[in-house]
Amino acid sequence: MKQALSLYIFIVMLLSCSDLKPDSTLAFIPGTYVRSEVREFGRIEDTITIKIQHPDVNSFLIEQRWRYERVLDGVAQEPEYKVITDQGIYDTEKKLVQNQRNLRVYSFDEKKQVLYNGTMIFQKIK
Repeated sequence: MKQALSLYIFIVMLLSCSDLKPDSTLAFIPGTYVRSEVREFGRIEDTITIKIQHPDVNSFLIEQRWRYERVLDGVAQEPEYKVITDQGIYDTEKKLVQNQRNLRVYSFDEKKQVLYNGTMIFQKIK
């Protein structure tokens, strides 16, 4: 009986410790991500900065800075700028961040050091 109880306690402790591993994706998320794109009618510079907002609930502050340099008849026009600040919540099971305003989903590849936002790929720079 003592052995069965000891074995049960050992198994419960072992299972409870498996949840204590740190989430490497969660640790990777905060940072600055950039992308550039040249198109026929202009050039896009896009930067996403993600900061921890509330660590207890895996909430992030997402700031996207966007610059578009339009080209009309071969002449570069005055650049357009946009700054959008949002909140995102990290899903620990799916390892994704969902933007709370527009419901966009951000996924991450730690090996490639990139953030995916739909078909757009952002390279992590810091």
